[in-house]
Amino acid sequence: MNAFFSMDGPFYKIGSIIADIMIVSFIWILFSLPIFTIGASSTALYYVMTRRISNREGYLWRDFWTSFKSNFKQTTIIWLIFLALAYILYVNIANVDLVGDMKAVILPVQVLFSVELTIVFMYIIPLNARFEIGLKDSFKTAFFMANRHLLTSILCLIVALGIFVVCYTTIILFLFAAGLYCYLTSFLFLRVFKKYRPEIDMDYAALEQFNAEKAEAESIEAETIEKAAQQNASNLASDYPAPDNGETK
Repeated sequence: MNAFFSMDGPFYKIGSIIADIMIVSFIWILFSLPIFTIGASSTALYYVMTRRISNREGYLWRDFWTSFKSNFKQTTIIWLIFLALAYILYVNIANVDLVGDMKAVILPVQVLFSVELTIVFMYIIPLNARFEIGLKDSFKTAFFMANRHLLTSILCLIVALGIFVVCYTTIILFLFAAGLYCYLTSFLFLRVFKKYRPEIDMDYAALEQFNAEKAEAESIEAETIEKAAQQNASNLASDYPAPDNGETK
């Protein structure tokens, strides 16, 4: 029983996670109030939560503010682009009756675009939170991952829907919805990111070992390629021997 309530016990850890979710949710709301800053604040939220999950804990406020400042310009542009596209899709769907019989074709297409826009946005924010990536590459990579890892995309949508349903029954929980969604989906996104960058969030010792193993593997690969090239050159020389007198023209 004492172990359960100790500093390393599950009671303290769960309480710490809940407290972090509540605190960072309030910070996110505060920084999202101008509306146009939602992209930057959401990026900062993912930065804090993914580090929290990877046991790279720091100070919530300092980590949030650092990410918010460093990613503000690009993620604000991304957010405004998505906001504009979402508005266009909303107007198209709201006025789909104006196209008459073409509604049966246009409506499903618009809904499909809306879903695609949603899942791409779900990936592009955590991508910018954890990687140095340009604006164009952000969209390309997010589109690729959202469709390549479709099951993860669907799970993120289910998490969002589930949180919305729970919060709808208890309105006060909406205050913590962003933090809770970000915390739960961070597990999913980190699993995807580590498929492409296994070294993400490794501690110093593990990262040093990873880099050493990677360098050794690259060295072995280069040596193998060199030996293969030498063997090919040797085989070629035996197939086409030089003239006996060694004369050249």
